[in-house]
Amino acid sequence: MVTKVADNIYKKVVPLPNNPLREINAYIIKGEGQGDKNLLIDTGFNRPECEEALKSAFDELGIEKTDVFITHLHSDHCGLVPKFAKEESVIYSGETDGELMNFEAGNLYWRILDDMFLKFGFPKAEFGRNTDIHPGRKYVHDSKIDFTYVNEGDVLEYGGYRLKAIETPGHTPGHMCLYDEERKILFCGDHILGTITPNITIELAADNPLQDYLNSLAKVEKLDVELLLTAHGTPVDDMYQRIEELYRHHEDRLAEAEYILGDEWKTPYEVARDMTWEIECRNWEEFPAPQKWFATGEAISHLQYMYYKGRIKRDEIGDIYHYHR
Repeated sequence: MVTKVADNIYKKVVPLPNNPLREINAYIIKGEGQGDKNLLIDTGFNRPECEEALKSAFDELGIEKTDVFITHLHSDHCGLVPKFAKEESVIYSGETDGELMNFEAGNLYWRILDDMFLKFGFPKAEFGRNTDIHPGRKYVHDSKIDFTYVNEGDVLEYGGYRLKAIETPGHTPGHMCLYDEERKILFCGDHILGTITPNITIELAADNPLQDYLNSLAKVEKLDVELLLTAHGTPVDDMYQRIEELYRHHEDRLAEAEYILGDEWKTPYEVARDMTWEIECRNWEEFPAPQKWFATGEAISHLQYMYYKGRIKRDEIGDIYHYHR
C-alpha cells in the first residue's frame, strides 16, 4: 500500500531483497488535475520484486505514466528507470551523477573503480566474490538513459509544488535533493538518513568525499525544513538534530581512524578491518565481500579527509596508498 505523506505526495516502500538496507522509500507526486504530470522520485533495484512493488503503487493511485527524478547514481535508486520511463517521460538527474549512471551501465565504470580500490589496498582476491554479489553491479539498469539534467536552483513543478534542485555532493559526487521552500519539504535521497548514516566513499569524480558531504550538510542546515522525506528508514522528526548527530558521528570516525593508524603505515583496508561496524558478524573475515567494500570506502573517505587537512601523511608503498599519523 502507498502512504500519503502530504497533499498529492505518496510514499511507496519498495523491498530490496537480500540487502542490508531492506527497502527504499520511493515517492510519487501526483498531478492535481486530469492530464497533469506525475513525478516519481527514485525507483529501486532492477529486479522484479521492486518493479512489482512500484507497479502496485501506480495501480493504487491510478497512474499510468510519470516523469522521474533520480537523486543519485546508486542502483537502488535508478535501477528501474528504463522500465518506468515511457516515450514521453522526462527523466531528471544532476549532470555529474547522470553521466556516471550512463557510464555505470558499461563494464568500464566498474573496472576503473576496482582499480581505484586496489590502489587503496582492497585485496584483489576479494574482487571475484564482490563482483558476483555486489548489488550495485547486479541490479543496475541495463541501458543508457536519456536524462534531462537539472542544475542548482532549477525548479520542477508537480502536484502544486515548486521543487528547487539542491546539489548535495558527498554520498555520491552529484547527489541532488528537491526542496519546496513554501511548504518546507525536502526530498533528501540518501543525503540524510535517520536509522543509519549514509555511506561516504571514494568515487570516480570525488577525491575528498567526506569534505564534500560535510559541506553539503552545512548547506542543507540553512534551509527551513519541517518535513524531511528520506530514501531509507523511518521518518526523521528533527532534521537539524539529525545533522548534529551526523557531524558528531564523523568526528568520532575520524578520531577512531586516526587512533587505529597508530605509529604504523596502514592501508585503508587495514584501517577498515579494525574499525567498529554495526553488522552481525563475529569478525572481519565473516564480512560479506560487498560490506568489506563499503567499509573500506568509508575508511578511505575519512583518511583522505585527514590527509587533505594535513592531520596525517600518505605515501605509496608498493603502488598502494598507505597512511601514517
